[in-house]
Amino acid sequence: MIEKGRISNIQASMLAITSLTIIGHLIILTVVMAHSKQDGWIAGIIGSGLGLIGILSLVKISQRFPGLTLIEILFQHFSWFGKILGLLYLFYFFIMACLATRLYAEAYKRILLETPMWALITVILLLSVYIVNKGLETLGRLNQVMLPVLVLFAIAVVILTMNEKKDYTNLLPFFGNGLYPVSLGSLTVMGWFGEFAIMGMVLPYVQNPKKLVKTGIYSAFFTLIFFIGPITGPIALFGPEEAAKMVFPTFSEVRYIQAGDVINRFDAIAILFWTVGLMIRISLFFYGLCLGTAQILKTDTYKPFIIPFAWLIGVGAVFFAKNYSEINEFLFQSYVPLNIVMGAAFPLLFLLITVMLKKRKTV
Repeated sequence: MIEKGRISNIQASMLAITSLTIIGHLIILTVVMAHSKQDGWIAGIIGSGLGLIGILSLVKISQRFPGLTLIEILFQHFSWFGKILGLLYLFYFFIMACLATRLYAEAYKRILLETPMWALITVILLLSVYIVNKGLETLGRLNQVMLPVLVLFAIAVVILTMNEKKDYTNLLPFFGNGLYPVSLGSLTVMGWFGEFAIMGMVLPYVQNPKKLVKTGIYSAFFTLIFFIGPITGPIALFGPEEAAKMVFPTFSEVRYIQAGDVINRFDAIAILFWTVGLMIRISLFFYGLCLGTAQILKTDTYKPFIIPFAWLIGVGAVFFAKNYSEINEFLFQSYVPLNIVMGAAFPLLFLLITVMLKKRKTV
């Protein structure tokens, strides 16, 4: 076994929550609000329920093949078909790492206008290289420390924006535009939850595999809780139409906060905390990519792949899109179907195949 470390179920759940929440705040809010407008929070609830299909399927697969990562399961138990899909999952991890790295640079460009993108990308990748090199236990413990801080910051934002000119009647009427926009928003959230697929590289190293179902459900529940506030806040403050046009709605909301004459640049603090969240997310997908590659090539360690993949992720992040408009195009056209397939359809298919094969053996 290449990975010797172990993390608790709570640490695994917190890793999933951080990875999902940070990308949810940065990009999913915009897509959901564009589709569902004031009903975005309803789409979030429905989509979270749909997202459990992929999460629970992945958890059940992990329990059926204890000690094996998603890549190992595919390569060892699904013949040539599994090998092709295993390679696809590695490419998927690479794409998600590149996307997160590029979003980090795009977020920082909001306040560091003159800083070249390659410099911003280099900083976050150096941090991620260090974390991945230290291993899964370090990643889990670091996130266990940082996630509560992120939550406290989020609570502070909610409290400090209560005095702003928020009008929660902007959330009315429910289903004002019909069921179709809510359906589109729900599928977006379902696709977002599909990113839980990366946990297939982590679940084998969780200390109590029997409680993985609860771990998955808790991850989905708390991710939804952390999504409801950020999607209702900008709508209440700016209105559904205006909020849907914003690139980073929560960033725009935070910029309205002033706490006296001393602390009046909460936007910079928001960027700082997004840095922490994205660092965890990038490291998680980066780790899965390196570990999966090492398992396919049957090497004793994944560490020789860290630097080469760091270079590839950096280059991929730069060339991911010419500008944010192209990123937006990817989010609206490709992100959701990609994640539904990789994070829900395939895991459900794998689970059904394993159940059917087991029944045939017992007959």
